[in-house]
Amino acid sequence: MQWWCSAQGLPWSWTWRPYLGVWLMVLLIAAAYWRMYRGRSSGVEGRRLRIAAACAGIFLLWTALDWPLGTLAAGYLESVHMLQFLLLVMGAAPLLLSGVPAPAWTALEDHRRAVRLLRALTHPLVAAVMFNLIILVTHLPRSVDAMMYSQLGSFALDLAWLAGGLWFWWPLLARVPARPRFVPPLQIGYLFVSTISHTGVAMWLLLAEFPVYRLYELAPPLHWLRPVDDQQLAGGLMLMIGGPVILAAILTIFMRWYRAEEAESAALLTAKAAARQGGR
Repeated sequence: MQWWCSAQGLPWSWTWRPYLGVWLMVLLIAAAYWRMYRGRSSGVEGRRLRIAAACAGIFLLWTALDWPLGTLAAGYLESVHMLQFLLLVMGAAPLLLSGVPAPAWTALEDHRRAVRLLRALTHPLVAAVMFNLIILVTHLPRSVDAMMYSQLGSFALDLAWLAGGLWFWWPLLARVPARPRFVPPLQIGYLFVSTISHTGVAMWLLLAEFPVYRLYELAPPLHWLRPVDDQQLAGGLMLMIGGPVILAAILTIFMRWYRAEEAESAALLTAKAAARQGGR
């Protein structure tokens, strides 16, 4: 039994392989959320939605890291490796943040040192730079080919993706620290800037004529997909899944901004009408 999935150089088999480290990590995260929700209530509707988001995030995390996706991603298919990245960064990370209950955010606000540290680390500019840097470094051929052959290296890569996803979504979804100046136009700009490397890596994989990762080029052959086709599929997945997720986030922010502006305009007109009637 392996602790974490890594490239083994063995022919692919559909035999189930449990990974103790993955199961332990998922159970610890689930236990942390259970503790946050235990004995706390913040409105039935909001509570249910947050619990659903937390459960979905934990499920996506487990799906991305465990067999069979984790095994295929570690040493067989680059496209599955990319799908794993997308599940962690664009799926599990925002859902886990959305699943944190309101009382937990309130409790965090009481720790002033932690809030000050978070304010610096999760500043949108810092988050955008670090997220792009994590994407670039973890997709370099030297990084992938060197790290995926060991369980520790594979674990570090997966952890970097999850941490990068949380770092990326924190300024948008986390309630602490509060950022009243991070208004919707800036949020939309943040999303655009934060996906520069994302688009660049996708286009690089799509346009490369030869496999860029030795790991997947020399992997035990799977008859249904050639290495170059697998690489192009990986780039396509990055664009076809990552792009729509970011676009959906931009549209959500824009619609909330539009509705808030409409509500403010309606309230202003109502106040003016009331003032005119009072003047008469």
